[in-house]
Amino acid sequence: MLPKHHWELVYTTKTPQRVSWYQARADQSVRLIQQTGLPLSASIIDVGGGASTLVDDLLHEGYRNLTVLDDLQRFCRDRRVSGAVSLSGGNPLLHPDFTAIYRAAAERDFGLCILGNPAPRGRIEELVDIRMPAFFQVSLEGLPEHNDWVRGAGHFERTTKFLRDLRELGVSSMVMLTLTEQNIGQVLPLAGRLRGLVDDFHFNRLAMVGEGANLRLPSRERYARFLEEYLEAAGRNPALGIKDNLINIIRRERGEPPFGGCTGFGCGAAFNFIALLPDGEAHACRKFPSPIGNVVRDGLAAVYDSAAAHSYRGGCSGCRSCPVRPVCGGCLAVAHGFGLEPLTGRDPLCFFDRA
Repeated sequence: MLPKHHWELVYTTKTPQRVSWYQARADQSVRLIQQTGLPLSASIIDVGGGASTLVDDLLHEGYRNLTVLDDLQRFCRDRRVSGAVSLSGGNPLLHPDFTAIYRAAAERDFGLCILGNPAPRGRIEELVDIRMPAFFQVSLEGLPEHNDWVRGAGHFERTTKFLRDLRELGVSSMVMLTLTEQNIGQVLPLAGRLRGLVDDFHFNRLAMVGEGANLRLPSRERYARFLEEYLEAAGRNPALGIKDNLINIIRRERGEPPFGGCTGFGCGAAFNFIALLPDGEAHACRKFPSPIGNVVRDGLAAVYDSAAAHSYRGGCSGCRSCPVRPVCGGCLAVAHGFGLEPLTGRDPLCFFDRA
């Protein structure tokens, strides 16, 4: 058997049309899939897709629920970056092909994160046997009464039990709270209650889209005070994570060095992450509609290099002269939720004084 580096050299030095196994159309593979009787809505994973036209051919036949992990692997290799797959979308473990997708991503040595709901302990043990996830994130919306009003009766108790299961299994845990005007006063009491139970506690500001449009964010002044309180509490509670880009305003005012912001580079929309839907539609950010192309149709490289993705990477034009911009950029999703054009309208909760 020829060594792995031989085939990597072939893939990187020859066009797809010059290799001996090239076919302009994967007709036989398409026929075999059609003979199974699978509906056009069936989930299909092209494991080892490479430069194959199978995905394009299946799209032409009307199939829509396709996943190509080799495209991500090739993209990461060509750009000399590490790849990670975060599996989310409400409760991703309910997807019938979740385990197959998880296994395929693990086999390609991607980092794996799960953003979902509490699951049976045995289900998590199955995934740990495949690959230990980098973390498992669950959501809480406040203290028990408020959380269960939002998420349903018993959710808080089920979640805290699940966090104990994760700790016993050695799985790193994260709790995410969506911050609103209604629960801002519960954030620090909740974090205190979770101390010793969760590895990391974070919050995201509400993006007022979808069902979130029925809720409201606190005022700019209230939010600025809250961040001061949060930073003070973080010095006492090691579980409190620092995430919101606007925290760098306070650090600058204090003469402290900045931190990496939301994704390590301020706003990372279409930079070090994209959101991918089951049909391949890609968005710059998973928190608001921000389409940049279709990975299944066009390939990840073309989507990443598209004009739309470039625009989102540039961020809000109203922030470009701000000295905090390299580690901030506000939140495009929050601006969108206020009805602003996110690429021109500044984050409405930004309290940086440019005078």
